Amino acid sequence: NWAGLSRPGSLRGHNSMKKSVAAIALLGLSACAKPYVGTPYTAPAAPVTSVAIVDDTLPEDAVAYEAASTMGNFGLIGGLIDAGVQASRRDRVNEALDSVNHTPEANFESYLVSALAQSGIAAVMLAGPDREKRELLSDYPGAPQGTQALVDFNVTAYGYVNAGNQNWRPTVSADIKMVDALTGKTLMENRIVYNGVDAQAGVVTIAANPAYVFENREDMITQPERLAAGIDDALRRVADTAVRLMR
Repeated sequence: NWAGLSRPGSLRGHNSMKKSVAAIALLGLSACAKPYVGTPYTAPAAPVTSVAIVDDTLPEDAVAYEAASTMGNFGLIGGLIDAGVQASRRDRVNEALDSVNHTPEANFESYLVSALAQSGIAAVMLAGPDREKRELLSDYPGAPQGTQALVDFNVTAYGYVNAGNQNWRPTVSADIKMVDALTGKTLMENRIVYNGVDAQAGVVTIAANPAYVFENREDMITQPERLAAGIDDALRRVADTAVRLMR
């Protein structure tokens, strides 16, 4: 069997600032960047009707990132203040989601299994250790007998983003890979971005649903049920898009 990877747990507070600084790397896909090159689906000899989905599909916390923040333009001190503001906003948003017992990973995996079933593909979750990093795995745990393919779905970031003097909208950035369970051959690999900061050539992009728009942080944290619903709607759309790429 292939061995999985492990991911150490993270804590809010001290780590929030670091995560806020890194958020732009996950969500700000510059139009000037080198085009992303995916691998279109290559059907094996026998149609895929049974897959296993590798666990640990989502990061622990949602992001709440303002892409064009004023303080970030004032050098190191401004950048540190900006990171603190971003981290504080992130924490408040996650606290609001916790208050309504939001379970984004379980929800997303349910959407993915359901979307696959609608396409005639039976799917099971493959239990295993957590990811060490938010990256596609290089090795995979063994799949149940009869499984034709493994689906490695790595959501690198999810939550809300303000693209600069605009309203807050849900966002998701994810990489997906499908491999033959017996040979390890890549059958498909793609990147999907729901409401990214900038469009990147080669990436499958999804426009934000106008039903989930918030004016500011207070608007978000005072409507936790709607806040969670916006994330779930984005995750469902990403799952549906991913399954369409598996054909």
